Amino acid sequence: MASVLIVDDEPENLELLEAVLTPAGHTIRKAGGGREALQAVEQELPELILLDLMMPGVSGFDVCEMLRASERTARIPIIIVTALDQVPVKERVLGLGADDYLTKPIQAAEVVARVAAMLKVRHLRQDLDRTLAYLHELELARHGHRRRTLEDLEGASREVVREPGDPKASMVLLVDDEELTRQFYGDLLVEHGFRVVAVAGGTEALEAASRHPVEAVLLDVMMPEVSGLETLEKLHRRFPDLPVIILTAHPSSQNAITALKLGAFDFIVKGLQPELLVVAVRRAIHRFAEVREKRDLIAALETRVRELESRLAALAGPSQTP
Repeated sequence: MASVLIVDDEPENLELLEAVLTPAGHTIRKAGGGREALQAVEQELPELILLDLMMPGVSGFDVCEMLRASERTARIPIIIVTALDQVPVKERVLGLGADDYLTKPIQAAEVVARVAAMLKVRHLRQDLDRTLAYLHELELARHGHRRRTLEDLEGASREVVREPGDPKASMVLLVDDEELTRQFYGDLLVEHGFRVVAVAGGTEALEAASRHPVEAVLLDVMMPEVSGLETLEKLHRRFPDLPVIILTAHPSSQNAITALKLGAFDFIVKGLQPELLVVAVRRAIHRFAEVREKRDLIAALETRVRELESRLAALAGPSQTP
């Protein structure tokens, strides 16, 4: 069936869960604490984790947070098994990325059912990821073929293909380490009237955002060296009003969720309808224009207030003494 890692600092709880799940055909691995659990995951990825919260040293909260922070382990289903039944505890751990929550004392039938349901969801996610990856590669291949055909027939240069006719068109910064992806989305945006600056990494993105009048950013979340999340944080610090749309290959990626928490405007799944990306870019540019207009209005009002204060001070004049 599936490889299940059980994490609990109480040996009797480990034995109980093992006894419940082994007859269902699952391969059981056990860890007596948070640090041991992280080591076990590093050695071999389980298909599902049953995780206790209250453990000495590295707690279940810590384990959940660390697993969700890594792309390698972010998609492992985690079911919390704990004696804590308070709503704030549930909200906290589910907010950290846990998938389900069971309260001790456990009911054997419920544990087996929850594990089976979570594994089914995991398999559906994997099928969806494979389908989206296939669609994305297919779309890139079709676009590359069409692009080469047009260039052969028309002798069009890259600059002509990627630049719209209107020099006043909104400019979009496209950041992705895959050249085919940059070509595909770059040409798509140009076809819809945008100007595009395309770069391959986070460092180049920061430089381009400083040099060009960018109004929106399309940012791949998975890149070597400077990651998409790190690039997002740096862009947000230097250009707080600039909307950033995350590109991800996984619709349920924890990195995409983290990006939204870090201030990303939206996220787009590669392989879905390209029109969705165009709509998201237009919404982002509209938001950017609204924020910029509000800032200009506030600055104008502040200037007007200072002018009025100066006039009032001049009218009051120096105080007269009899």
